[in-house]
Amino acid sequence: MDWNDPVERSRLAEKLGPAGYTLAFEEHVRASTVATINGHAIRPVRTRFGRLYKVGATGRAHPDLEQAKKMAREAPPLSMEYPSE
Repeated sequence: MDWNDPVERSRLAEKLGPAGYTLAFEEHVRASTVATINGHAIRPVRTRFGRLYKVGATGRAHPDLEQAKKMAREAPPLSMEYPSE
């Protein structure tokens, strides 16, 4: 499953329904998280700018993992998101 492909995501949503799709996406986020800092899950995402590391729910991302970690440390802490295991 290519989560960056809107057609594939749409097909999956139709197949699984809203609740199933939500669960599948949450599992994808957990599986793709490379670090959790200050409560922010950091994970790679493909964008029009290339691969970036998304910093939790901050609305921010950076092409360098270390800089993304720095952003997470400086952001207000979250009590819970998708913890890394």
